[in-house]
Amino acid sequence: MKVLVVFFTLFFLVPSASAHEQETLNVILVEDEVRPGNVTDTAFVEGNGIVFRMRDSTENTSMQIRIDLDQDGGFGGDGDNVSVWLTRSCALDENGTLEDESCAVSHAFVFGNSSAGTYAYQVERVVNNTTTDVWNHSIIVNPDIHEEPGQPTIGDCFGAGCDEEISVEEQGEQSSITTENALYAVMVFASLGIFMLVLSIRNDRANQDGLESIEVTQESE
Repeated sequence: MKVLVVFFTLFFLVPSASAHEQETLNVILVEDEVRPGNVTDTAFVEGNGIVFRMRDSTENTSMQIRIDLDQDGGFGGDGDNVSVWLTRSCALDENGTLEDESCAVSHAFVFGNSSAGTYAYQVERVVNNTTTDVWNHSIIVNPDIHEEPGQPTIGDCFGAGCDEEISVEEQGEQSSITTENALYAVMVFASLGIFMLVLSIRNDRANQDGLESIEVTQESE
């Protein structure tokens, strides 16, 4: 059993990619614009969220956000994300509970895994039940690529000949060698664990046979 514990401890010490920590981008809706409008930051990746906050204090004003998730060029379809009508504030009762449960001052959405791409979104502004503005912008969701800290990535230059340009084929060969080395290390750990387990079982059987022979000798005496 101790051999197995040591083996699995060594196995799980093999470095792995760290998980992406979710981040949230705030988009502020004011009376004359959306801040920011287009989301183009390369740090905005899969798994991140976006929150639209209504900050237009104009009387009798509301706004609605529509994200074209199915990327069909339309807004408000079954595959799209549509908010309720947002207002600057919501009335609360004496207990701090919303008097109108449908009232909201912000709208949040999280782009999950495999959602990389460009998504158009639309913000409609209504004052006294009349549409005054419609803003169209886009959100670029970048792939969430995990990299081990401290490890060179494909295209990085290190060692002798650093000034020479590395070709695409050489980059692929370097990546292949790294993967093969990792697999080789796992195979070595696995083989060592199996060998130690077999050795432990043989020792246990030998000890058991020795005890049985001692008991037989004692009984014959």
